[in-house]
Amino acid sequence: MSDLRACSAGDIPAVATLFQKTFRDPRKRAPASLENALRDVIFGHPEPDAELTSRVYVGGDGAVAGFMGVLPLSMSFRGRKVRAAVPHSLAVDDPKKHPLAGAKLVRGFLSGPQDISMSEPINGIAQSLWEKLGGVCVPSESMEWMRVFRPFGLALSMLGNSLPVRMARPGVRLFDSIADKVSRRAFSAGTAPRSFHRDEDVSDEVLIAHIPEFASAYALHPVWPDATMKWMLNHASHNAARGPLYRRMVYGAGDAPLGCYLYHGRPGGIAWMLQVLARNDAVEPVIDSMFAHAWRMGAVAIKGRTQLRFLDPLMRRNCFFFRRHSAIVHSRDPELIAAVKAGGAVTSGFAAESWLRLSGDRFE
Repeated sequence: MSDLRACSAGDIPAVATLFQKTFRDPRKRAPASLENALRDVIFGHPEPDAELTSRVYVGGDGAVAGFMGVLPLSMSFRGRKVRAAVPHSLAVDDPKKHPLAGAKLVRGFLSGPQDISMSEPINGIAQSLWEKLGGVCVPSESMEWMRVFRPFGLALSMLGNSLPVRMARPGVRLFDSIADKVSRRAFSAGTAPRSFHRDEDVSDEVLIAHIPEFASAYALHPVWPDATMKWMLNHASHNAARGPLYRRMVYGAGDAPLGCYLYHGRPGGIAWMLQVLARNDAVEPVIDSMFAHAWRMGAVAIKGRTQLRFLDPLMRRNCFFFRRHSAIVHSRDPELIAAVKAGGAVTSGFAAESWLRLSGDRFE
């Protein structure tokens, strides 16, 4: 008989195999580095919740045939403590053989003790499962934006890193320079008027000291203990496939902190924005700083997930928008749902799953 139960340490090899088969190369064996990453994500959280644990689906033969990771998240809603949960890595081995495994994993998760469940990004199949169980899609948080700096370099970056591509880069840089001049600096971001006093790379300690202030600009926001924030930053910094993690603070007049941003990137590639937080009156300076830094670093473009309060500033800075996955929430409290739909909640970045190495990193 099939069953759902909490994931145990002994399940890690089977979960890693399932993860490798679903999200990586099914022809290869799951490497030890993937097992170690899964073990730390599932059992290494500095703020564990015994009632919000990762789950496995066990088939009739006793083997692990499905998995859903669960991250506990402490939040605050207008001063009230909120218990949140974030799922990740939903995977089912041979869905034809186990057609109900995914639905049972999602149903078991959503019926848990949490006040709110948030998933971002989520694919169409999982979204349908959530919506059948009362989940609500949030359109304003369900898009990605991209700001292009070097259009020819962007096209080249999509072709990979083969020898012909590397040989073509010098010529492409020339074409990008010409395109920027012809378009009257429509692509470059480093020449825009400065709307902030200064910005700089900062340590994890500086970020951790200021992030609570920036997050409190939202009615519903995470409350990250220092140890949890350090743990997440450490995971994010080891996502080698996306490039180094830049941690930046932006300051205004009198060196007052305006906001911060974190993104992965390397010269000649597309930068991935992980988190942007800003005072309500400082969204535009923080975006300007991020774009200018990514442009100077040599990125061909930068992209990230949308937030309602960032939409208009991004539109006015020549970004374009597209949708691949969605953001979805589930709660029995209509006030929490309303806050998310109104753009009054932090639901992405470190409040979701995109900081995980499991999201996009290579495991050798």
